[in-house]
Amino acid sequence: MTSNMDNNNLIGNVDVGEASVASRDNINRRREFDRVQVKKTVTEREPRRRCGMSPNSRLNRRGPTHTASSHLQVREYTVLSEEIYVGIDIAKETFYVATCPDAIKQQLPNTHHGHRQLLKLLQKQNVVLIVLEATGGYERPLAAELISNSLPVVVANPRQVRDFARGIGQKAKTDPIDAQVLAKFAQIVKPSPKPQSKPQINELSELVRRRRQLNDLLTQESNRLAIISHPKVKKSIHKMIKTLESQIKEIEQLIRNYIDSDDDFKKKDNILQSVPGVGPQTSAMLIANLPELGTLNRQEIAALAGVAPWNNSSGKFDGKMHIWGGRKDVRSILYMSTFTARRFNPVIRLFAERLKKSGKAYRVVMTACMRKLLIILNTMIKDQALWTPKIFLKNT
Repeated sequence: MTSNMDNNNLIGNVDVGEASVASRDNINRRREFDRVQVKKTVTEREPRRRCGMSPNSRLNRRGPTHTASSHLQVREYTVLSEEIYVGIDIAKETFYVATCPDAIKQQLPNTHHGHRQLLKLLQKQNVVLIVLEATGGYERPLAAELISNSLPVVVANPRQVRDFARGIGQKAKTDPIDAQVLAKFAQIVKPSPKPQSKPQINELSELVRRRRQLNDLLTQESNRLAIISHPKVKKSIHKMIKTLESQIKEIEQLIRNYIDSDDDFKKKDNILQSVPGVGPQTSAMLIANLPELGTLNRQEIAALAGVAPWNNSSGKFDGKMHIWGGRKDVRSILYMSTFTARRFNPVIRLFAERLKKSGKAYRVVMTACMRKLLIILNTMIKDQALWTPKIFLKNT
């Protein structure tokens, strides 16, 4: 038994030794063979194919100084083709950028230099949509800069974005979180981007907005004058009223010059002011703050201005329809125009009388007349036609 074990051990040792030496030789030969192949592949260029360019070649290497690489470039093509959605949370001095999927997370100054830095970051990405939150005007310079560079931009309603955040269970609120929520909002909701507008529209909008602010101040000073008895205070208020009236006249002249210097603005202004009830201030407000006039259908333009009724029913509950949302400045100027049109516009007057005879409340009648007037203006701008009461009386 001992001899058998010794023989087995002897045979096993010899076999194992010979096998290990042979296997090491084979491995060394394989390594040498692999090393030669790797060296040859890296140093020598792959021959050109007769069937066309290799799909693994680097297409961006063009010119006499660049050589093609035989290495796979899958990662480079994947990065360039990946679509990203951008959310930007804007404050007075800074703004925070986030993307979905995560590619950019950075805080930048809300200055021209910061806007240029953001454009450089976005040039390297395949941007599908950029969503900013309306923050009282701080978003306007950045939005204008992005739109002028042909990027798809949406200025979202803060209430809608906040409701979306609650809907996905995001209760915390910080600048980085808000930017990420905006990016997620862009990816899931996909709102329609804002079309690129002319710089003249933005300048006219600022002038119209300033005139409204001055009018508000003038109203406040006039209301104070009625309850003041001190002569010195009354004198101060009178001076302020005169100053405001002078400023308003100056702004109105600038608005008039802007409209007259642009053929498109002038044509729209002539069409709008041909309607009884629409004056120069209403026309300027609609041109500046409702540039979509004439490009949308009647339902879309009414919803955009905030005069479209929305249903409020659920199960057996049948609630009243209400208007909601829209552009407040446009809705306010439409109300004043409708108030005048109910007296001097035959189409609006007959429409209001018919609604009043059917028992509709005053606010319902006014809202319906506002919507009617807006639809008439939208149709006239679309058809490039002046006011013709016979046509609209037939449709009333």
